[in-house]
Amino acid sequence: MRKLLWIAAASLAAALGMGRADAGSIVEYSLTGVPGDTVAVNPTLEADHVAGMQLVRGGGLLPNTAGNSFNSRGWNTLATDDYVELGFTVDAGYVATVDQFIVATRSSSTGPGSVDVNVSVDGGAFQTLATFLQVTDTFKNSIVDLGLTVHSSLVLRLMVDMDNPVAARGGAIGATGTFRVSDYLAGGVFSPTRLTGSVSLAPSAVPEPSSVLLLGGGAFGVVALRVRRRAGR
Repeated sequence: MRKLLWIAAASLAAALGMGRADAGSIVEYSLTGVPGDTVAVNPTLEADHVAGMQLVRGGGLLPNTAGNSFNSRGWNTLATDDYVELGFTVDAGYVATVDQFIVATRSSSTGPGSVDVNVSVDGGAFQTLATFLQVTDTFKNSIVDLGLTVHSSLVLRLMVDMDNPVAARGGAIGATGTFRVSDYLAGGVFSPTRLTGSVSLAPSAVPEPSSVLLLGGGAFGVVALRVRRRAGR
């Protein structure tokens, strides 16, 4: 009897919990050992029901060597294809809640001093959600709160802030000035560049309350029927 009641309760709890997922990394890019001038970096972690995009440069940038990073030069042209891009797509029937973008970045002295974080959600227009003020000779660790709901795709681009297109040490951005993306450092421990949050069933795919009640009622009904049979009724 107790076992049957436990099974029924577990079935109801599972139904009520459908569609929920614990927060964590949606997509990660580990840059440890990356030489800087690679064409692209593949995701090193992808959440279930998500396909991570490669970390790539826009066509206006050129690769540049630098250990443990994804490094680019050519920012001085201030063109629309001067960007570093990453992101992911979501399987049909699922939705991603994106909490944060966690990254470390660094500019050379003639690299961009002000870099925008631009995002496009589900194919929409890019919007600026944050701006990094770069420092030279060291990496800048950043955590950007996003608070985005994604049904099909998220594309994130790092681009020169066109309202402040100056080099990290002032003056014009140079042709050889570089900007790197690398692993985040906290407490002496490196962790991958990443987008965090959770992935769940889209609302239309979650059972309606009436369906959940029917499922639970059916499970408890089975228990009641077996109890009656044992009682000879």
